[in-house]
Amino acid sequence: MNSTKYDHVILLAHGSPDSIWKKPFQSLQERVVEEYGVGKTSLAFMELTEPTLEQVIAGLSDDCQHVAVLPIFLAVGRHLRLDVPSQINALETDALKIDLLKPIGDSPLIQDAMLQVIANQLGES
Repeated sequence: MNSTKYDHVILLAHGSPDSIWKKPFQSLQERVVEEYGVGKTSLAFMELTEPTLEQVIAGLSDDCQHVAVLPIFLAVGRHLRLDVPSQINALETDALKIDLLKPIGDSPLIQDAMLQVIANQLGES
């Protein structure tokens, strides 16, 4: 990871007990690892599957002092307004600062990509 701001980035997906549901997120995580290197990012799930955010944080090395949680969500809802901030507050310590980033769906890049997918699905490009 080229960022000097964060020691580690956790990609946070919602979660599902269906193992097929997890595959796109695991594939994305593999691509992130290829891009930024092993040990720089993790994948965690909000609920219904593992690893949880708590499990990932517990597994970080002691030299991780500043972590970002990047939600792989399309929009801010109850989980990102209430649940995840509450989890982060419980996990932060004097030695570990955790920042909650905006969900990827807020990015114009993601919105443009979704528009292109919609056009492709409708046979318009």
